[in-house]
Amino acid sequence: MNKNIVTILFILALIAFAATLFLNFRSPDGFTITSNGQAKSQIVTGEKPPETVAFAARELQAYIKKMAGAELPIVAQPSPDTPSILLGAPAREKITESDLKKIKRDGYIIAVTNGYLCVVGIDDSGPNTDIDELLKKGETHSVPAWYFNRGTLYGVYRLLEELGMRWFMPGEFGERTPEIKSLSFSGDIRENPHFISRTVGYWSLGRGGYNKNAKSITIMPGERAEIGFTAVENRMWELRMRGATYQIPLNHYPTSTRWVERFGKDHPEYFALLAGGKRDNVDPHEGHLCYTCPGVVDESAADIKAYAEGKECEARGISRIHPITKRTTNDDNRGWPEHIAFGEYFSLLPHDGFRCCACEECAKLVSKSGIHGEEHSKLVWSCIARTAERVPENKITCLAYGTYSRPYPEMPKLPPNVTVGYCGYSHPSSLLYKDKFEEYKKVVKEWADLANGQLAFWQHYLASNRSEENAGMPEHTPEIYAKVIGVMARHGNHVFCEQMADSIMFELFNRYMLLKMFYNPDLDENQVFNDYAMRFYGPEAGPIIAEIYADIGNKCVEKYKNSYAAYSFWEKLFDEKTMKSYQAKTDQALKIAKGEQYKKAVSAFKKYYLGLMERGRLRYSDPLSQLLEFFNPQFICRLARTPVVVDGKLDDAAWKAAAAVTISNNVTGKTTQYLTTIKTCYDSQHVYFAISAPDPAPKDRSVQGGDPGTADGMEIYLDVPHNHRGYYRVGIDLTGKIYDRRSGGAGDPADAEWQSKAVAAVELGGSNYVMEVAIPRETLAAPTGSLADTEWGALAARTESRAAGTNDQKSASSPLLRGNFNQPNYFNNLRFTDR
Repeated sequence: MNKNIVTILFILALIAFAATLFLNFRSPDGFTITSNGQAKSQIVTGEKPPETVAFAARELQAYIKKMAGAELPIVAQPSPDTPSILLGAPAREKITESDLKKIKRDGYIIAVTNGYLCVVGIDDSGPNTDIDELLKKGETHSVPAWYFNRGTLYGVYRLLEELGMRWFMPGEFGERTPEIKSLSFSGDIRENPHFISRTVGYWSLGRGGYNKNAKSITIMPGERAEIGFTAVENRMWELRMRGATYQIPLNHYPTSTRWVERFGKDHPEYFALLAGGKRDNVDPHEGHLCYTCPGVVDESAADIKAYAEGKECEARGISRIHPITKRTTNDDNRGWPEHIAFGEYFSLLPHDGFRCCACEECAKLVSKSGIHGEEHSKLVWSCIARTAERVPENKITCLAYGTYSRPYPEMPKLPPNVTVGYCGYSHPSSLLYKDKFEEYKKVVKEWADLANGQLAFWQHYLASNRSEENAGMPEHTPEIYAKVIGVMARHGNHVFCEQMADSIMFELFNRYMLLKMFYNPDLDENQVFNDYAMRFYGPEAGPIIAEIYADIGNKCVEKYKNSYAAYSFWEKLFDEKTMKSYQAKTDQALKIAKGEQYKKAVSAFKKYYLGLMERGRLRYSDPLSQLLEFFNPQFICRLARTPVVVDGKLDDAAWKAAAAVTISNNVTGKTTQYLTTIKTCYDSQHVYFAISAPDPAPKDRSVQGGDPGTADGMEIYLDVPHNHRGYYRVGIDLTGKIYDRRSGGAGDPADAEWQSKAVAAVELGGSNYVMEVAIPRETLAAPTGSLADTEWGALAARTESRAAGTNDQKSASSPLLRGNFNQPNYFNNLRFTDR
């Protein structure tokens, strides 16, 4: 997408944005909701509405008030003199039976009928459908817990979206509420989702995703705290995005149903014969099966029947007690793991990392063609077919995955109760390489023909970031995403999208677009993007951010078309000059953004999207510093619960709870003769440092003053954005005088005018000196509020003009430093916590 096209699209987007503001006024053919900030309608739910409909009424009332300033009354029965918005059952009375029958799961009708604004979908009721109660219990991501119809609620969110509301990400941070005093609706919206299952990512599971290491560069410190992300807000966002109420099971069957525990001892013949002549029937984490053994079909069919008949998992000898935690699991699904047995479906997917049985019968079915994905297809799929024929009334799923991801030659059609989940070419952006997209379409079509058009899809997005080596490499390729969704929509109606959980901003637009297009594949991806950029970043800053995205998108396409590795990616596409241009454009966007919400969005893009790219680039350009960082001591900066008095005594409660870091010789990296220790803590206004410096004769030192580095004293360096470039530096001599300096990084001029406004107290004892320093957060351009989970770069350094008998004249908290202190690549991590 070139710059001229971006400009044209944004002119169109501006027109559309204005249309939302000006066309939602009173229309002679429409239904008036509010007029000039006054309520002109009521919300009618009927007597004893389903919990989801009552919730929908409250949501509609709240957002109408946010937009127009008017609070619509919620009533069971309508007042005859007030126009009514009918939700759920009252709306059903106004819609024809033939139209109601067309509503599918998660679908709805929004229509003006005989003067009523009707919103209706399929709604379940009962205590298990109470959304407020589920959230109060912290139940945010259990599939069975959220398995209930809430179509009217989804219709309400679609109505609000039509009126101008947007939810681009979880929480207030991602919410965009236009101020429109006069709201009206005209027209007719009748929608059903194309994909019944349409799960996108793992945000609701919390931080971590694939990489549990909190020091991983794919996790952006402080991001979730700054944008106010919580699991509850994530679940609410998924509701407002009309996320799926059902997820088809597509996961690994043998381990989930404990085959080794159930059959390992008495039926070793069920298990794969390994190369050494032993059966794979011992390790419960393994247990690969022999797919020509009749007993495997027998037991699989028995499991499927037991589940379909409503039996508890124990009826088949499956324990619901977790082998490690010893807690019960899957109680809300009769003990059956929902990722293999849920709703009408049962997954027979083999064990991950498929190990083929070496028995004579299995060997006959192994392909020798050398075609990737075909090796074990006949072995696996013939077993799936035999099992499906035994349970014709029950629905079975299995992924076309790994060495059985392609149909084998002359493969017969599968039984009609089998749904194939296609997992080949599961990373859409990789389909830009050579003729991979055409090959993808061909294989999908082959599977669709064999599976009677019943396909599900398992996809990976931002898959490159599953490898830390590729972290920070963006994946902004909406055009190929849309093309792949088009192929999937022609041949299937279930999709599970596996996506990274580590960074919110980095995957934000991808996840938003996918949820929109999995509901409606006919949406135009460019219009979705322009609406996102215009409304999330604002009409002033949006075009600039879109220009950055467009350039990133073009470069991502080039990367995938040419299958670039890290060198080409960071040297040819995203070199230092390119990254600096992005930073400069983002700074420009920050200056012209109007409104606090837009400024915060642009700032988050800079810190957590471009910031992660910078981290990835640094890992490539300076891998040694990234490697050594794991060996560097870390400052833990705890929240001070009681006031810190800067008096040099270090007797406050905060210092007693603080962890200490010692400093090392700046020449050898070894421990110094006198163990200087540094502690740190923070509160809403300041970051504090406490230094205890053993010294045989501190009062004999130079106490006439002088900038540390040239005279006795301490220096504190802070890399607040933690970008390994610039830093703030606060020096304190033994008289307590402060010496400030700020460096923007290599090639950038130092800021000689910067003042830290720090306060210090120095106590000279008989055998040590103590320094206590308070640095105002505002002078560091640090965010307000809690800094929990945020990371800065930090260094504490000491100068001893006379280090008798040693070479400890220079020492620092980072043992990695050699020579000068001003090397932010080798600063320590300073991690904030409220615990």
